[in-house]
Amino acid sequence: MFDDPELIGDFVVESNEHLAHVESQLLQIEANGADIDVDLVNTVFRAVHSIKGTAGFLGLQTINRLAHSLENVLNAIRGCELAPTSSIVDTMLRAADQLRTLINDVPGSSNVDVSELQSALDRILESSDDPSPVGEPNTSNGDFHQEVGDRACDGAMTTSTIEDRRPGEESQRVMPDEASPHPAAAASDPSAMNSGSVMPPAAQQDANIRVSVSVLDRLMNLAGELVLSRNQLLQAVSSPEAKNLDAITAGLDQVTSELQEAIMQTRMQQIGIVFNRFPRVVRDLSASLGKDCRLEIDGKDVEVDKGIIEAIADPLTHLIRNSVDHGIESPQARTAAGKAANGTIQLRAHHMAGKVCIDIRDDGAGIDPVKLKEKAVAKGVITSEAAEYMGDREAIRLIFHPGFSTALKVTDVSGRGVGMDVVRTNIEKLGGSVDVESEVGVGTLVRVTLPLTLAIIPSLIVHAASERYAVPQANIRELVRVRREEFHSRIGRVKDADVLRLRGDLLPLVYLSRVLSAGSTIAKQPLDGDSAAETRLAEATNIIVVEAGATRCGLVVDGLHDSEEIVVKPLGRHLKGCRCLSGATILGDGHVSLILDAAGIVAQAKLKTIEGKDTAADEAQEVRQGGEKHSLLLFSNNPNEHFAIPMSLVVRIERFASNRLETVGDQKVIQYSRGLLPLLSLDELIQVRAAPELERFFAIVFDVNGHEFGLIAPELRDIRDVDIALDRTTLREPGVMGSLIVDGDTTRLINVFELAEASHAEWFEREEVDLSDGAPVILLAEDSTFFRNQVASFLEDRGYEVIACEDGQIAWNKLLSESEVDLVITDIEMPNMNGLELSRKIKSNPALKHLPIIALTSLASNEDIHRGRECGIDDYQVKMDREKLTASVSRMLPVDSKSRARRPIQELEEVGS
Repeated sequence: MFDDPELIGDFVVESNEHLAHVESQLLQIEANGADIDVDLVNTVFRAVHSIKGTAGFLGLQTINRLAHSLENVLNAIRGCELAPTSSIVDTMLRAADQLRTLINDVPGSSNVDVSELQSALDRILESSDDPSPVGEPNTSNGDFHQEVGDRACDGAMTTSTIEDRRPGEESQRVMPDEASPHPAAAASDPSAMNSGSVMPPAAQQDANIRVSVSVLDRLMNLAGELVLSRNQLLQAVSSPEAKNLDAITAGLDQVTSELQEAIMQTRMQQIGIVFNRFPRVVRDLSASLGKDCRLEIDGKDVEVDKGIIEAIADPLTHLIRNSVDHGIESPQARTAAGKAANGTIQLRAHHMAGKVCIDIRDDGAGIDPVKLKEKAVAKGVITSEAAEYMGDREAIRLIFHPGFSTALKVTDVSGRGVGMDVVRTNIEKLGGSVDVESEVGVGTLVRVTLPLTLAIIPSLIVHAASERYAVPQANIRELVRVRREEFHSRIGRVKDADVLRLRGDLLPLVYLSRVLSAGSTIAKQPLDGDSAAETRLAEATNIIVVEAGATRCGLVVDGLHDSEEIVVKPLGRHLKGCRCLSGATILGDGHVSLILDAAGIVAQAKLKTIEGKDTAADEAQEVRQGGEKHSLLLFSNNPNEHFAIPMSLVVRIERFASNRLETVGDQKVIQYSRGLLPLLSLDELIQVRAAPELERFFAIVFDVNGHEFGLIAPELRDIRDVDIALDRTTLREPGVMGSLIVDGDTTRLINVFELAEASHAEWFEREEVDLSDGAPVILLAEDSTFFRNQVASFLEDRGYEVIACEDGQIAWNKLLSESEVDLVITDIEMPNMNGLELSRKIKSNPALKHLPIIALTSLASNEDIHRGRECGIDDYQVKMDREKLTASVSRMLPVDSKSRARRPIQELEEVGS
């Protein structure tokens, strides 16, 4: 063997890169069958050929011989002399697996007997000595016999070949200092290569990341900016006057944030690295179980932190295997149930609300909640009384209980009860969650939600007793503040558990001080009867609504501090056993803060399941007339003036020190990591008292017509689902839609768009609607009176004529009776007929199918958009984003909307019937 540890290390790294996609490529070759894609076969051939040539140069004879035999089979396939049957591909896959094993244990590779596998490959060629052509080659790159890539390896060692890169890609391999790569260890200790030690299979890949040169250039530029900021700061500090410290600090903050973002980008990898292994898993497991399954993969290009990529492989493998084993039925059972004989498993990754969602959906038998409850009772997991009151959704989650399995018998695939509970535990350790939905006879969806990164996470800093803790924002659903005077009405006791009445639901409460045994400033206060709950003897009780998997609870804390992006540090050995903590961090003031683990806190608190709704709230809801619930952000400009803004408009909420506020000309601005943020103040725009002087203030950030700005809010009160019965006249003025009563306080509902237009008219430059042939007619279907009036109002202000309908059925009837409609805007969720049904009817009607349809909804995920497109929806717009909606209307309307021929009403009615 060639005695050069550095060359051996490079060979291991490069060979693993060559083999990274070979498995999925071989499966694609098998799927193509006799329709051979020679370009694809050439790609695999080049990878194996490179390994063979370099192994021969380094004297690794076992690897060389096995690669040579595999190369010969690939050569026969690309020459159309051999059809890639399942049995042939099986053998090639085993050879690729064996090559990977040998490469990751170079010192021991010469002692491995691969003669049986070589013979199997050689027999494949012997059986095709007198071949007949298997079909015309599918290639667009010249003669398929050309030995593309032969130049790469024979007798030469290469650390990076240009053929292996995508066109236009320029990258460099980077070895992080923290990775502890085995090749590096071997280079520092030559004897290590001859010691017989085995390298872990992932070690070489973990030690290397391919980074775009453009990213490295950006890092260098930012490092230069950081040096300049440091020099400015040192100069300012050494000066007696210490001038411009605020500006220098803001610049340093911006450069640091950009540098952090760029460094994190170097760790981001496509999730396809993990997904590519699963076609093989599904193929092999289907064959062993006698099932016919196919795997559909979407979202391979979604990027996630390298640490998460490495950690989710095993949990996802569990889930995929469960879908094949438990989910998909046998071909006979599927046929008997009226389904296609072959089952489908969909694996999809997508971004949602700053997280990564991975969906594993199968079209199998589904999970029967009744049978699950029966088995759980038989195993003693739950009592028969608990099973009786357990809902279907909660029953399905029993599959996550330790030791619980639905398998009829124990096999090497399932039945030992060590699958789903391990999956949930491992995913929750990453700060993620896993949930399951299922319908009997239709299929099952398992959704895994993960943070984008583990190294630096945005967190809310809280305190309990005298200690500060960090709560990852990924686990926070909302913040609730219960004022002293509403304590008895909103906090109670059910089934010996303290609960918060939150929008009709009963939310169990956990007291952080009690769980952490940290002592507390929380004191007892009597509630109804003999019950008691803990509450601060202060003006308000702060409750953080956190999610841990499928469980929600209210975390009661003594106080709230700022949000910070924290760097996660591991816990010391004396704290590693504390299930309530996931790590530690150093705050900006130098103090150490422990990071809370929401799942661990829920487990430690041993929360009791609280079924049902808040009856009192339900009864109160029944007697309300004319109100509609909408999520509102409530805030105060001063203690006696209260305001609300629809949460659907809020992009984010920032908090700043007042001394950072600058006035440039007539514009208030603040410097922060994203640049300059324009700020609006209510007392300069509407009739309101001046806000009090505070050390810190909140900025509610909006995006209007592509421009971000913040509205100064001295005090945030709550985020609530409020019944909007809006008085549109009494307190109406530009910037205020009207008023409503919230918790006994008169509250003005802010019109964000009017405020923005009053202060920045240049953001709203637009083309006037051509009314020479009459106003274009828009049919609006929206069941919410509040939104219907708002949308109709600003469309009419632009010059459009609007026909407003309360639901899809009324809109459909209007379409059949009105011949002057140019465009349809529809909500999705409506009674009687929803927006998807309405769109489907319009597009299937020859007289109406020309009409453009815009969906106006809060449901705008990729899945919702795809479903809407199938029903004929042309564009999706989020509710209340006025400028984007009107831009879409202008774009979707026919160029000459009023001059096109109209069908007679009678003809429309005939077609519609």
